[in-house]
Amino acid sequence: MGIFQERIKSFQNVLVDAEIEACLIQKPRNVYYFSGTGQPANLWIPAIGEPVLFVRRAFEMAKEETWMDSVYASGRFSDIINILLEKNLLPKPNQTLGAELDFISYKMLTKMKEDFGNVHLKNITGLLMEQRFTKSADEIHQIREAAKLWTKGHRAILETLEVGKKEYEIAASFEYAARSNGGDGTVWFHRWDAGLPGGGIVASGPNTWKVSGHAMTVTGVGMSPVFPWGASSRPVEKGDLVVADYGISKKSYHADMARTYCVGKASLEQKDLWKKLVEVHTAVIEQVKPGVTGSELYQTALNYAKKMNLERNFMGVEEQRGEYLGHSIGLELDEWPVIGPKMTHPLKENQIITIEPKFMVPGLGGVMVEDDILVTNDGHEIIGEVNHDLNEIT
Repeated sequence: MGIFQERIKSFQNVLVDAEIEACLIQKPRNVYYFSGTGQPANLWIPAIGEPVLFVRRAFEMAKEETWMDSVYASGRFSDIINILLEKNLLPKPNQTLGAELDFISYKMLTKMKEDFGNVHLKNITGLLMEQRFTKSADEIHQIREAAKLWTKGHRAILETLEVGKKEYEIAASFEYAARSNGGDGTVWFHRWDAGLPGGGIVASGPNTWKVSGHAMTVTGVGMSPVFPWGASSRPVEKGDLVVADYGISKKSYHADMARTYCVGKASLEQKDLWKKLVEVHTAVIEQVKPGVTGSELYQTALNYAKKMNLERNFMGVEEQRGEYLGHSIGLELDEWPVIGPKMTHPLKENQIITIEPKFMVPGLGGVMVEDDILVTNDGHEIIGEVNHDLNEIT
């Protein structure tokens, strides 16, 4: 049994336990996760029985890419329902149909209710993300490959960063290095309203402590109020701290890392802030192993910040602080779960999380470090090869 078949079988067991008779999957990353193709399609997974792929466009390519036998060129619900009736796979009245209710549009939801009739609709996104949280050997390999591109981007920043360079020029050097070495050139998000210019953020000087409207805290201010985060046209100045926080995908699997640079020699205060951040980062990573919860990891970091008298500058500034420390990664950059006080699920082997503490001190600068951490059978492994130095560009 191949990896895609194993995923289907595992999710069918989940559906049985959740008393869901079948589910209709429409989100492209989830369709790929089970079928092996990212072509526009609807995937039907019954709790018991053979899955069916209904391809909306590029039928021949989808048929070549997928492992599945039951593949039809169809996009309309009416056609889907007729085929499912023939296969005796359609839920009966008052049974439960699973769908990604936090992803599909209201128009799609209304159409689904009309065409599938008297069934109960239930959101399955949580069930999907919980299964995707634990990675296969191939997924871990793909994330390792993506992380190698971060090293390329890091080296490009070291070569490009200098007084007078604009933030977007620094960002472009990173993005070119990643793309020219096989990166996808885009990142995918789970959140409906998330996005990053070029896949990441470059913020310098005062922009490292300005919190814009994005879910993250070191956001940068962007090129315009339309997209107010990411690199701006600000030229970097001597003495600036510069944060680069980038997600990189390769063959659709993501790595997510961040490092901090200083234009010129760092001051004693900047060095001390960075040293404290790395102390927090290291303490949290050392705690990662099976059985530990995200809330425990977050509390460890918060306790360190309090002891350092930096609580008001931890994960933001004053009232604009986030209660999180990281997240998972995979086919999307911001996968479930959020590593924070609400994550009570114990970590398991082969899950990958990010740890991304930051201190943001107005007038001094913002510092951030982020690594991707693989949970092993007895501990953890840092994925990536970039050191934890404060990179001084002199």
